[in-house]
Amino acid sequence: MTDALHQDDDDALLAPPGEPAKTSLLSRFARHYADVATPFEVVLPDGSRQRFGKGAATFRLTINNRNGLRAVSSLDEGHIADAYLAGDLDLDGDMLKPFELRGSMKDFHLLTELWRYLQPLLFGQVHTNKKAISSHYDIDSEFFLAFLDPKTPAYTQGVYESADETLDVATTRKFDYAFEKLKLKPGDHILEVGPGWGAWFEYASARGIRCTGISISKESIRYLTERGKALGHDWELVESDLFDYAPKIKYDAIVIMGVIEHLPDYQRVLTKFLALLKPGGRIFLDGSACTKKYELSSFMVKYIYPGNHSFLVLDDFLNRLARTPFQVEEIFNDRVSYFLTFVQWAKNFDAHKVFLVEKFGDFNFRRFRLYLWGAAYEFQSRSLDCYRMVIHKPQDVA
Repeated sequence: MTDALHQDDDDALLAPPGEPAKTSLLSRFARHYADVATPFEVVLPDGSRQRFGKGAATFRLTINNRNGLRAVSSLDEGHIADAYLAGDLDLDGDMLKPFELRGSMKDFHLLTELWRYLQPLLFGQVHTNKKAISSHYDIDSEFFLAFLDPKTPAYTQGVYESADETLDVATTRKFDYAFEKLKLKPGDHILEVGPGWGAWFEYASARGIRCTGISISKESIRYLTERGKALGHDWELVESDLFDYAPKIKYDAIVIMGVIEHLPDYQRVLTKFLALLKPGGRIFLDGSACTKKYELSSFMVKYIYPGNHSFLVLDDFLNRLARTPFQVEEIFNDRVSYFLTFVQWAKNFDAHKVFLVEKFGDFNFRRFRLYLWGAAYEFQSRSLDCYRMVIHKPQDVA
């Protein structure tokens, strides 16, 4: 939806007074950002330019047509995102800077919000999970491999010691940490929930670990099946929702990297982990986190993570965990590492624009570009955190 603006009213809304209509921006937007702390430039459909804030522009917003003008005038981040994805708006420059304007915009879309919670009620959580995962992950693997690290294609953050490190170095450090904290040894059998493109599988297999992975992404299963055969690894890959998975064995360890965001029913998740883990076994879990359950922008709900996806809410998770026999051994907040990871992904993504647009279309390029840079900003601004933790199942718990 858009604000109720008539086409004939557009020129009348151009402002400030005294400026030619063709060289000024919609008055509401112009007044709103007259003294903005983040300087930027706007290019209007007729090619004229208008500056906001003091100093050199940090980014440029190009309004391509009347639909773009209406979206900008709405001061609604959902409408502006829609217009960007449709090509009515363009952004270039420092891509972290546009998101500094988010806090002064509205973003309440009742139908979008209601549908998130109706889906699991109407169709069940397993069906909702399948639809949500498919919409995000079931693109040809070349799409994700274009921005993930080519050596360690993990769709989860690395662990950085300095900002100038490569993503491969940071990801390998994280894997070293997980391997050590899980106390793994050759011959152990692990379960990974959501193995993605196999970065952890390759790391663990090289150290003598048997790997089983479950996923509801058909593309991930297809890619990993071929990858495992090419590398000569005997990976067991099962297309299954976590809640439907019922093997006859138990595992020495469970790895769940960046997947807890898709599993907001923590009590059900932990009950399942108890059933899947051997006595004395451990879990490595990490994920992006915030303080309010189910808090997500309308853009994220519509285009990135539909359904009742939720960032990890630590106090809720720990409250549920306290009702189980599990023991938390370590918890770390590594927000900066996820910021650095997302920045690297976003830069990689932009560098492959020609390939991505040609093969996957402008819409898919635009929606992931907005997602990657937007997520980087959320970590930079402390709107999101990132927790990694090690959880132990006591030896005396069956």
